[in-house]
Amino acid sequence: MNPQGAKVLIVATTGPEAPQRFPAPFLFAQAAAQLGSDVSINFVLQAPLLLKHGVAQRLYAKEGGRSAREFIDDTLAAGVKFFVCDAALPLCDMTPDDLIEEVDNLVGPAFLITRGLESDLVLNF
Repeated sequence: MNPQGAKVLIVATTGPEAPQRFPAPFLFAQAAAQLGSDVSINFVLQAPLLLKHGVAQRLYAKEGGRSAREFIDDTLAAGVKFFVCDAALPLCDMTPDDLIEEVDNLVGPAFLITRGLESDLVLNF
């Protein structure tokens, strides 16, 4: 299959509790976007915490490495769309106002099912 125009859905589940794991969805999303795919990341479970004001600037997967904010900025610049599960926000003690301003796509749990069925590739992290 040609990646050009393919729909790729990446499901991010990990938040700041496992900092060594947070880069994966961003790196794979950037790679797919560079290949010409239509890429979305759905932030569920603890992953919305990565998009909370002030968290990403202080989070590093490895000492001396890039911050989560740098991964977020690079991924958005690549044209990747971010979707946050609204049901996960209360689990993270968050409200929509806690999200960084670049994120305005709140979706319900059914989004993961419908977008997954529409996608050519689904990756879970």
